[in-house]
Amino acid sequence: MQLKNTSHLILNQILDLTAQLSDSEYAAKLDLLNGNSIGKHVRHVLEFFDLLVNGYAEGIINYDKRNHEPLYETDTQATLAKMKSLVNGIDNISLGEDVILEVSYASTDEETVKIKSSIERELAYNIEHAIHHMAIIEIAVQTVFPKISLPENFGVAFSTIRYQKKNPIKL
Repeated sequence: MQLKNTSHLILNQILDLTAQLSDSEYAAKLDLLNGNSIGKHVRHVLEFFDLLVNGYAEGIINYDKRNHEPLYETDTQATLAKMKSLVNGIDNISLGEDVILEVSYASTDEETVKIKSSIERELAYNIEHAIHHMAIIEIAVQTVFPKISLPENFGVAFSTIRYQKKNPIKL
């Protein structure tokens, strides 16, 4: 249950951020992000969670099969609806299920490797992947959109949060 709750937390933090941005802010190509937008990073995270939810039903997850849906890079309302749908989709996943992770590191789609995995492992991967992108998003928000309010630990790994609690910085 912890993995589902953490996935919800992550998606809800991204949802709250997205709700604070106008479509033009969300889609703005930022020099700080090498011409990418916050929307591109959010879309990327959403598509990974979407592939997990849909792949769960099929028993095969392949993160290379993203749609790169431009709507989720530019339209905050569509993105918010998709995030809410993903939270519900995660609720419908049964933990303890085995899945196959299909990957390719070759130049052709035909050369895939199938790896035994589990829903728990893939949820954990999605959480860590999302946090990584959230850290990048946080840099952009703090620099370009300082009016936006983010939670204290937005984009910070849970292991880092625990470490910082045990080892506070003394000034």
